[in-house]
This record gives sequence, C-alpha cells and structure tokens, in this order.
Amino acid sequence: MGVLREFATAKGIGFPLLADQGSRVITELGLLDRELAAHHAAFGIQTRDSQLGVAYPAIFVLDETGRVVAKRIKENYRAREGMLKLLDETLGVALTPAGPQGHASTSRVAVTVTTDSPEYVRWEETRLHVMFDGEPGWHVYGDPVPDGYTAVAVDIEAIAEVAVKPVQLPPTRPLRIESLDEDFQVHEGRFELQVPFAVNVPQGHGSVELKIAVHYQACSDAECLPPATVMFELRLNEAAAA
Repeated sequence: MGVLREFATAKGIGFPLLADQGSRVITELGLLDRELAAHHAAFGIQTRDSQLGVAYPAIFVLDETGRVVAKRIKENYRAREGMLKLLDETLGVALTPAGPQGHASTSRVAVTVTTDSPEYVRWEETRLHVMFDGEPGWHVYGDPVPDGYTAVAVDIEAIAEVAVKPVQLPPTRPLRIESLDEDFQVHEGRFELQVPFAVNVPQGHGSVELKIAVHYQACSDAECLPPATVMFELRLNEAAAA
C-alpha cells in the first residue's frame, strides 16, 4: 500500500511490511485488541475509529529455520522492551551497557551501577545493572537469609512516572556454617543484578534522575562485616522523538 511504502521510505525501513487489511493476520495470531477503548480509557485517551482493529504489541522470535521459538506479548503499547533487553533475553546476545556509571568500594566488595543506555525512550522498558566484585574468600548474602543478617537488595527512588519492576537476581549457592548452625544462600566473586524499569512521561519531559541504594552484607567463613549501603545518582536524558 502507498501509506506503508511512504512510511518505510521515511523511516529507512528495508524489510517487508504487512498491511493486514481487515486485521485478518493479527486475529489469527490471537493478537487483536478487542477491548481497545477500555485500554485507552485507562490512560485517559479517547479511541478513534481509525484505531480499531489494532494488535497488542508483540514480538515473535524466530530461529534460523523460521520456526517461532518465543513470543513476547505486552498488554499495551506503553510497555515495549528496549533492544538490549530483548537481545539479551531472547537471543542470549549480551551487549555492553552504555549508560552513565557509578562506582563505590567498601571493605571486601566493589559495586558498579549503570544503565543500558544514557538515554531513555518513553514507555520503553530498560534496565539498571548492579555489578558486584567481591574479594576471594568473601561472599554477600542472598534470600532467604536468617534473622540478624542482611540480604543483597536494590532500591530505586525516582519520580512517580518511573515504573520499577522487581530485582532480577542471579542464582545463589547454599552455604552451611557449622559453627553457627546456620544455612545461608550466598553470592560470590563477580555477579550482576538487573532491575527493569520504564520512564512513562509525556514527550518533552527532559532528563530523569535515579537515586539508587544498594544494600548488602559481606562475610567470610570466619568473619562478618556490618551491613553496608552504597548510594548512587544516575541521570538519563530523554531520547529524541522518532
């Protein structure tokens, strides 16, 4: 169709686009949003007739044979996933985060924080990376942790429009300390936590600041340090409108 051809030319898109008149294909795929008006109303948006027949935002992951190996479907278009997150979680391609960094070293442990990108895209889910580097022979506690000890945790303080999801933690290993008659779950050496978040602001809002608190307690088999909290501030700029 002429409209799609003009759109592809304007955006520099070199792959085929599907017009899907009558929403036949998205209906067959089970992606037709049959309650669009209600979903728009939740955001204070009036639905136009021209918007009827649209799909839920969806990404299909295909292997080299064209077989669908994964489907990632969102409830609304204001919940899209960023490219670095998608490549990492669907194809196992972990690109180096390029956002602003903060670094702090305490006794036995160093902590570095950064984001996927120095910019945020409105309504797009991106990630905060929290990287630990512990000295050999030392560990930090993970959940569940016995009373009196502190498990690793991350808190993000920002404006209300920054939607923060639960922290994604790497696997722990069990540790039994016979002298205490206690069982622990611990992280050791170099490991990373990730915190998905999305900045849901109007266009032109400008930069957004994240205040980050990282909590942990470092111990060896013979010694336990007091719980520690390190603070960071990262500023993300608003990406230019497409």
